[in-house]
Amino acid sequence: MAEVRLTLEEYEALRRMISSERESEGAELAARAIRPGPKKRKGKKNPKLKAALQEANKKLRNKNGSLKKGKTQSDIMKMAHKLMKKM
Repeated sequence: MAEVRLTLEEYEALRRMISSERESEGAELAARAIRPGPKKRKGKKNPKLKAALQEANKKLRNKNGSLKKGKTQSDIMKMAHKLMKKM
């Protein structure tokens, strides 16, 4: 194995370079922790749609909360939008 000798100045420069790389990695990780992802856009709530969804859910779900046979969440939303137009 080859023997490598460094002067004190070279050794200190190498140590500073390694520590600065570690600091930059730590700052990058901290920045990710602060901003986990994009914020969700908040829109205005529609009280008519809420009421229509409640009514559509009553019609298309069983007493235990599961969907009736042959119905999907898409069917609930379609019915809710139709009911909302009538309101």
